[in-house]
Amino acid sequence: MISYVGMERNDCTFFSVIVPVYNVCEYLDACIESVIGQTYKDFELILIDDGSNDGSELICDKYSNEYDNVVVAHKANGGQSSARNRGVEISRGQYFIFVDSDDYIAPNTLEMFCDKITIHGELDVILSERMYNVEPDGNVIDIQRHLNCSDFEGVNGEQALLMMGMEWSPCGKCFRTAFWRAKRFRFIEGIISEDFQLIDRVTLEAQKVAMVTAHYYYRWKIQSSTMHLNYGKLVRDTTYVIGDWDAYLKTLTISNQLDKSIKNTLANMFEHTVMGNLFYADPVEIDELIDGIKRILYILKYDSSVEGKLIACATRILGVKKTCFLLNRLKTFRKRKL
Repeated sequence: MISYVGMERNDCTFFSVIVPVYNVCEYLDACIESVIGQTYKDFELILIDDGSNDGSELICDKYSNEYDNVVVAHKANGGQSSARNRGVEISRGQYFIFVDSDDYIAPNTLEMFCDKITIHGELDVILSERMYNVEPDGNVIDIQRHLNCSDFEGVNGEQALLMMGMEWSPCGKCFRTAFWRAKRFRFIEGIISEDFQLIDRVTLEAQKVAMVTAHYYYRWKIQSSTMHLNYGKLVRDTTYVIGDWDAYLKTLTISNQLDKSIKNTLANMFEHTVMGNLFYADPVEIDELIDGIKRILYILKYDSSVEGKLIACATRILGVKKTCFLLNRLKTFRKRKL
């Protein structure tokens, strides 16, 4: 059962800004204020309170009582994917964006997206050339990427991914609501790697794509510190998603170059997120997780780098378990050096 607070639900708007909220009261005001202060005003802000109990739910209600275009949906805790899915379901915008509740966006974010739509007409997906990383002390780091917005003017999703590579964060992007719904896109609820499973598929299936300059501020150390608490689940879910991606690729007709690029990314995820994290998991889970790893071990052949070839060779000579152990020790050593 969901309770709504805010504007009448038959209202329409151009943009919906969807913010999943769960126990993030320290940063929530800054996030909401960054949306409220947008230079482009035709938007609704949808706050999906995912069962918060730290006062975040009260902050949501405060803004919905103060602003006519702020909607709050209170629901039982179901995780970020559940909250995002619900936000899309109740969205009344022609386009929507996701903002995580401990992040914030630049004042001209919606204006930039609107300008691109005005120039090109309907766009299925609008990408961002990069993000800003925000340190715990508030210091902003500009993460440079060698991309040029002008190269992405009205290209299709396949062309965009070929130029950009896989980039699976749902944040910093804008999606056309009718396109998303027509394709029946949904985040898989209850898994850790849900962004990796979905977002690049959304881009890949887009007929028309554009790109804007950086506008998204990501508090990366806060979020990355909570992402990997359950390493067994991380390994299990990422293993599933990699296999699911490979099966999905078999249903497509795409260029060999893009196919190789995506599979190379899958192989890298397998090496670093799956194999490299295996021995951080609970020891009682190790053998079960190795069984899952063995089922998609073939993915290693898609990494043609020296590192990839060494890992594949080590796996053949030493076996999966010992190779994963060595990768984990190497990862631990590198962490200590940072």
